[in-house]
This record gives sequence, structure tokens and C-alpha cells, in this order.
Amino acid sequence: MGRKGKDPDELRNKIIDVAYTIIVTEGLRKCTVRAVTKKAGCALGSLGYLFTGLEDVILAVNTRTLIEMDQYMFEKAQAEKEDQVVDRLTALALAYFTYAKDYFNQWEALFALRFSQSELPSEYLQVRSQLILKITTLFSEDMTDQKQNIMLARTMYEAVHGIVVLGLDRRLGGTSQDVENRIRLLVSAIIKN
Repeated sequence: MGRKGKDPDELRNKIIDVAYTIIVTEGLRKCTVRAVTKKAGCALGSLGYLFTGLEDVILAVNTRTLIEMDQYMFEKAQAEKEDQVVDRLTALALAYFTYAKDYFNQWEALFALRFSQSELPSEYLQVRSQLILKITTLFSEDMTDQKQNIMLARTMYEAVHGIVVLGLDRRLGGTSQDVENRIRLLVSAIIKN
């Protein structure tokens, strides 16, 4: 009689859930193969069988984080109910900063992982692309060049991200209010040009 094992999909989801919990509560550095498998109640080999390695698990967590961050930011932006493009985009950018502060461990894991494989998983890339496309929905109706809109959305995201990283690191000094003021200035300058 064969040994009854755990359902692979169920175990896969449990491993992702455990890794997510470790990242949320303890940070990415504490999310090790041993920590995950111990808390998931599975053997080290199970992780290797279900994933290509810990990096793959963390990317699954990061995909979940991107979805959560997307929902969080757009809920905040839509709550503003402003007609002006600059106001909607400013609310979105400020929500990104708030997310990074309030959910720092998840946010940090998005950028701290140095992916060793040549390509990111398609699900991750799709979620990331959808986030960029969603940003373009906040642009004005006269901005019809979708290729240019995507480039502008990426540029704005990257620029805001830089301000947030430096603001959270406090390498250049300043308070949260200072970071928010710089974000407002940046979005305003980009949209006016």
C-alpha cells in the first residue's frame, strides 16, 4: 500500500503562505528554506520538488504583494474622487509611499530579491504589466498614445520609487512630510510637461 502524501497544490499554497507570513513578520532575510519548510511542516525536498528553489517561492509571495499593493494604491487614489489628473496621480503616488511605510517588509521583498534566472515568471511579469497599464487609466482622455502612456507610467513609478527608497532610508534626511512634498512636486512637474 502506497504512502498517502499531501496534495501538491495544497502544500504549494501552504509553502507560499508560510513564506508570506515570515516576510511580513520577520523580513526577507529570515525567509530561508529551513524556516519555511519547518513552519510548513514539510521536508526540504518538498520545496525543491514543488518550486525551483526559495527564489521561486519568494517570487510567488512578491506576485501576491504586487496584487495587494495595486489594490491598496488604487483604492486610495479612487477615494480622492478628484477630476484633475495630477490629483489622481498624486494620490496614487502618495499611496505607494504609505504602502511602503506601512507594509515595509513585503514592499522591501519586492526589490531586495536579486533574481538569478534569466527571466522572471510569466505570472509575475503579467501582474507587473497590469499595474503599469492600470496607472495609465488615471491619465487624461486626450493622452491617447498607449505606448507613450506606458513609458510615462513606468517613468513616474520609477521616479516615485526612487524618492520613496531614499526617503525611507533617510540617507538624504527629511521627514515623511518632506517625502510627500517631493512626491507632489515630482508628479506635478511630470504632468505639466
